[in-house]
Amino acid sequence: MLRTTLFLAVALAGSTPVVAQTTAQDPLAGPRAAFALALSAVPGGNPAYEDSDLLRSYPLYPWLEAERLKFQLARADRDGSEPPDAAIAAFLTRDGDAPWTRDLRAAWLKTLASQRRWPEFLGFYLESRADTALRCNASVASIQTGPSAALVAPALAIWNTGSELPAACTPMIDWLTQQGAIGPQQIAERTRLALEAQKLAVARMLIRQLPEEQRGPYQLWADVLDNPARHLERGLAQGVEPRGAIDGFSKLARSNADDAALTAARIEASGVPTRAPATVGDMRREIALNLAWSRRPESVGMFRQVPEAALDERAHEWRVRAALWAGDWALAAAWIARMPPALLDQPRWRYWRARANDKLDRDDVADAEYERLAQENGYYAVLASERLKRGYAPRTQVRPGDAAARALIDASPGFVRAREAWRVEQLAWARSEWNEATRNFDPAHLLEAARVASGWGWHLQAVATSSRAEVFDDFGLLYPRPYARELHGAAKRVQLPAEWVWGVLRQESLYDPRARSSANALGLLQLLPATARAVARRNDFDTPSEQDLFDPQTNLLLGTTYLREQFDRFGGRFVLVLGAYNAGPNAVKRWLPEAPLETDVWIENVPFNETRNYIQRIVWHSTVFGWESSGNKPQRITSWMTPISADLPPVKDS
Repeated sequence: MLRTTLFLAVALAGSTPVVAQTTAQDPLAGPRAAFALALSAVPGGNPAYEDSDLLRSYPLYPWLEAERLKFQLARADRDGSEPPDAAIAAFLTRDGDAPWTRDLRAAWLKTLASQRRWPEFLGFYLESRADTALRCNASVASIQTGPSAALVAPALAIWNTGSELPAACTPMIDWLTQQGAIGPQQIAERTRLALEAQKLAVARMLIRQLPEEQRGPYQLWADVLDNPARHLERGLAQGVEPRGAIDGFSKLARSNADDAALTAARIEASGVPTRAPATVGDMRREIALNLAWSRRPESVGMFRQVPEAALDERAHEWRVRAALWAGDWALAAAWIARMPPALLDQPRWRYWRARANDKLDRDDVADAEYERLAQENGYYAVLASERLKRGYAPRTQVRPGDAAARALIDASPGFVRAREAWRVEQLAWARSEWNEATRNFDPAHLLEAARVASGWGWHLQAVATSSRAEVFDDFGLLYPRPYARELHGAAKRVQLPAEWVWGVLRQESLYDPRARSSANALGLLQLLPATARAVARRNDFDTPSEQDLFDPQTNLLLGTTYLREQFDRFGGRFVLVLGAYNAGPNAVKRWLPEAPLETDVWIENVPFNETRNYIQRIVWHSTVFGWESSGNKPQRITSWMTPISADLPPVKDS
């Protein structure tokens, strides 16, 4: 759907548009308003007026042309009206691979393929922009316009995947079969890819194409993956592929670690593993991992039984986490020492090595590591400063501007189009223009581009581009405060520190009030509509529509109220509130320990990687925001560190 709600600054008088007045401060105001009106008219198929010179002068005019052609093409496909083929061909010839041509090109190529107009298809096909369906169409087009043995290899490269292929690939597959290029060997290779990717529907389809006498090993592998509880032991006895055995056992362990342990015991007792490709160590590792993800005390004992050779990166990390959860600091220290160097050098495990030394009364060693960490940026640096019982100040660096880079950006039509697309809320266009304009930028130019985006108020792009430039310590650029009045008012109303809300907002939406997630969470604090309505109902607010949630004031009111509800629910432990905000309150309740547990240990053992990282990033974000708002005073996170347990006292009224 075309979005023009904020920029329809136009009134109609008969058929003549009245546009916003161009000013010295904003010379594009008039063309922008004319563009918004013309864009809104596209679904009607007939603009209310002829394009004026004013409209044609607008930087996004080519996007409007593309939208009109896409609409006409879709209408022709739908009702059989005359397609705009000549106009599309002229447009693509004129503008080449410009960002505004790409969706139109893909749509037209699909139409040409459906009509088997292969020479035209090949004339406008760009492999660098093609999805799998278009790549198959191009293969068929090449075959139809001049079959050659040279076409077999690239067609086979498309076909040879573990994933399902679209229907557009069927003619190509039929041709390969006719050429004798797809035989039992090729089918077996693709079947293996599908099984390794655990695409069982694809694998079973391919298995049926194999000669009957060749199906057995692949059918066995598929059975083990499909139902390991039923088929794993048989598979091991019959020599199932090692990858299949491990994947099957891993699936069994995820569904029920106790059943997996019983199965492993039977297998070990039977002696099958000595003849089968799966190892005892692999099975024990998968059981131990799943016990650790459920925070089961048996996980430590199971990890002790896993041979070092069977440890992968997950197991190295989770056996340390299991030891931390169990409070076995000596074992945690020993297991950290055996980590691969790449893991051991990470701030995470340097912090936990220091914590273990601290617990084992090796104070000098621990303090030295804490000191080194506290000179860095990030979550573990904040924790290290807290262990030293002092405030933390982020290490910031502001790099000088690059006048040459700024001059290049200011002169670039691509940046003008990106800015205008962002202003008229065509975010996909804006991203496409931005990516094209910065495609070959070096770090200095990327950093200057990030500053430009920040100046526009496009903070999400500013942060993303700073990351591409590997700039993570320019906090004025990375931690702006748009919507400050609304946020501070909402935070004050619910009596939560504003820096906590800033931290959530930055992590959830990166300041984009129009953000919409794949789960349909909306706005600055990414509220699900059902959650927002429930919060409104409980607090006697007006019931919000989805559109209301894109309003910063409404979103912040409802989002902070929900945060406060969870704060009260979880006894004032804001780390639990963050876990509930990301993974849901019921998940957090399942993760609570019976006996009080130190907060950093609890966070480290959150079983969902996404939620663990989410909590840690917001601790860091909130620290930076607190440091900024306090005039750069070192920050303590003592209030975050109250021990966690299932027995959560209610929050006292403030």
